[in-house]
Amino acid sequence: LVAGEGATVDPARVAPALAERGLTRLLTEGGPRLLGQFVAAEVLDELCLTISPMLTAGDAQRIAGGPVLAEPDQFVLASVLEEDGFLFTRYRRS
Repeated sequence: LVAGEGATVDPARVAPALAERGLTRLLTEGGPRLLGQFVAAEVLDELCLTISPMLTAGDAQRIAGGPVLAEPDQFVLASVLEEDGFLFTRYRRS
């Protein structure tokens, strides 16, 4: 499976390369940098986000790190589950 050059991966090539093998669903977990790469490539269809009932402070980055988008991506809420104060949300590209 080749979806980039050398040791890098081109997010825009990942889904088509996997679809050629019959793998049409892709769940990606990673940090802000990986998510930012998929956002910048405009290949993110859904976002699952867990909201915790805890508050802290610090120098954390945004959920997605990377280049500034010309226009923010618009997503709509698809579902919400709650358990013990935690919110498990799923957003889809509008």
